[in-house]
Amino acid sequence: MELLENHWKAPVSVQNRSVEASEVTSSTVDRNLIIAYRKTKKESQRRFWARFGVTQSRGSRFESGAEIPPPVSILLGLYFTKTITDGDLGRAERVIYSPDAAALINPGQ
Repeated sequence: MELLENHWKAPVSVQNRSVEASEVTSSTVDRNLIIAYRKTKKESQRRFWARFGVTQSRGSRFESGAEIPPPVSILLGLYFTKTITDGDLGRAERVIYSPDAAALINPGQ
């Protein structure tokens, strides 16, 4: 997990070559780190990706090499650097799916 926490700061190894994290596309390095993290935690794809608002099938595509969109990549980065927690993600999801969400997102309309 140390590797995940420092992923956005430290050099990483990709295909036996050390490179800066900024040089690597998100789908290249995140995929391997995410899979390792998820398996270490013994979480299913469905459970892991649901916390980021991603379906199991889409998460599977990300793990297979599909490019991870910037909003999801940002959430992953915040999660792995412990800036946000499972609780934060759960509260955000409850707000989004609440009946009053439209009023919260577009106040005054």
